[in-house]
Amino acid sequence: MSEKLVAQLKSVDSKRVIKAKRKTGLIPVNLYGPGIENSHSYYVNEIDLNRAIKSGKKIHEITSEIGDFKVVLKEVQRHPVSWKLVHVDMLSLAPGKKVTVKIPLRFEGIPFGVKNMGGVLIENSREIEVEAMAEFIPNEIKIDVSPLKLKDTIHARDIKMDNIRIASPADMLLARVGITRAAVSDAGGSAGAELAAHVEGAPAAAAKPGEKAAAPAGAAKPAEKADAKHPEKK
Repeated sequence: MSEKLVAQLKSVDSKRVIKAKRKTGLIPVNLYGPGIENSHSYYVNEIDLNRAIKSGKKIHEITSEIGDFKVVLKEVQRHPVSWKLVHVDMLSLAPGKKVTVKIPLRFEGIPFGVKNMGGVLIENSREIEVEAMAEFIPNEIKIDVSPLKLKDTIHARDIKMDNIRIASPADMLLARVGITRAAVSDAGGSAGAELAAHVEGAPAAAAKPGEKAAAPAGAAKPAEKADAKHPEKK
């Protein structure tokens, strides 16, 4: 767990006052959710907030005048040009209460299809939405990709965890092992031809005896030479 974020209770300030606070390094924060009767507004140190965000952890602790809470950073707003923090919404995680949050994914290991078959791991999703009691919400979900071979995929429906329901669509693609031209070349023959059908710009399949080799897909035909003796009249 990361260090506790210290929240200073925020009064009903004008836009001018809030802007001035931001210049001093205090970012307005809204805290709401289970265990909190009404949402509360605070100021939290910008350096501490940025440190919490960059840590990659989903769950953080915050201490305030109304108590200490475990929270997730539900929404982080930044200035479109300077990228400085503007506002943060925090959702409290009360024990025994279910919440739906997005959790980061971490892919571990080197896929078999990458290590031995010339493939490449393609990460299609960096996070997944889950529903669970606050006490079971993880900071991240680890996925072992080492068994994956060429063209193997992992979808949201493949994630099985105790006490956690995957709320993202079951067919959401999380990762796959793509086919590269190197894999096609290594396979060769009919196997290479089959793989080549799935790779843009792959080398053409080997020609049978007496046949011309097929040109790679999308290859341009050579331009026809103009007749020098009878140039086209303009």
